[in-house]
Amino acid sequence: MMKFTSGISDSVQIQKAITEACEQVREQLAGARCDLACVFVSPIYRTRWTEALELLHDKLAPAVFIGCSGSGVIGGGREFESVPALSLVAAHLPEVRLYPFAVSPEELEQSSPGGFWVDKIGVLADAQPIFVLLVDPYTCEPSKLLSELNATFPKRPIIGGLVSGGNEPGEHLLFSDTEILQAGAVGLAMTGNITMETIISQGCRPIGRPVIITKAEDNIVWELGGRQALEVLREILVHLSPADQELAQHSIFVGLVIDEMKPAFQPGDFLIRPLVGIDPPSGAIAVAEEVQVGQTLQFHLRDPGASREELRRLLAERRPLFHTTPPAGALLFNCLGRGKAFYRVPHHDVKTIHTFSSNLPVGGFFCNGEIGPVGGRNLLHGYTASLGLFRPSTSSGRNPESIEGFRPSVR
Repeated sequence: MMKFTSGISDSVQIQKAITEACEQVREQLAGARCDLACVFVSPIYRTRWTEALELLHDKLAPAVFIGCSGSGVIGGGREFESVPALSLVAAHLPEVRLYPFAVSPEELEQSSPGGFWVDKIGVLADAQPIFVLLVDPYTCEPSKLLSELNATFPKRPIIGGLVSGGNEPGEHLLFSDTEILQAGAVGLAMTGNITMETIISQGCRPIGRPVIITKAEDNIVWELGGRQALEVLREILVHLSPADQELAQHSIFVGLVIDEMKPAFQPGDFLIRPLVGIDPPSGAIAVAEEVQVGQTLQFHLRDPGASREELRRLLAERRPLFHTTPPAGALLFNCLGRGKAFYRVPHHDVKTIHTFSSNLPVGGFFCNGEIGPVGGRNLLHGYTASLGLFRPSTSSGRNPESIEGFRPSVR
């Protein structure tokens, strides 16, 4: 039977933190073998990481081990930000095959969609893998990585994030089995009797009306509905409340419609991207995403209320699943822009998740960017909560030997 566990420690000593988190998950595993361990650790710890990871392997003996550093970590129903802390997710996955992989910056430079990634990961798209991906933003181009994985494994969900806590290349840590990497990316593909449902909460609310892009180039929008884009934006801002006008000075975003065939657009129908620049002489605006003439655009605002409401709404939409086929565990990748400073209360997002599933083991970290699927494509997001919910593919379980191509051992 599939079983996920979550442990966390905020001990100032890394060895003690590992010991405490391992004891928590071992108690929850109740003697079942540890097939997978994911660790998220504060970079504040100053120690010899090799010895620290050896201790974790000695105590837990995971068949597959991945992880990374993060400026904040999530686990055990708590969120620890900018303090020493370690979060550990351990899982018993008896009918699941695991494919861990690591990619260096040099490999990514030479990579291309298709055969490279099938060989690197060791799994075909026909096996319907699900993915966890951890990326160093200083040494690895996430847009290229995601584009090639999307092309190689179309419509297969990827959850994850960009490693955080460092200020320059070499300060981030990636863990792959017993290896400690300071560049590239590490990941995990899973096949067999496992599925992953994703919730991508982008935390914005729309303002004004949707409008068609009528003149654009690359990420520059010149005209909206035949008018200067900046003129359209100013008109929207004039009709906002004073509080929203103040909010718009630093929290305005652009929503690009995902499915243009819908008769009407609702929250969640947009890919949210920051507004990164304006040019008053030309009336153009710059968006942190390539845009196309004919796309529908709507401006958005981000605030704690909108973020809180969207996460609750998305979880509420899945409430029936929480009761009929509850997830066994979850990984949560939260933006650095969320957390206590944004909500003014601690542990907000993980506590919100637990209001819908109080016993759900959840672990993760605060990211420099969050990875998750929107509109059938895996994309890099910002200011987002990216949640992966894991459960068996079948309610009754299957004989591993009956699954074509399945071997109940790690690649």
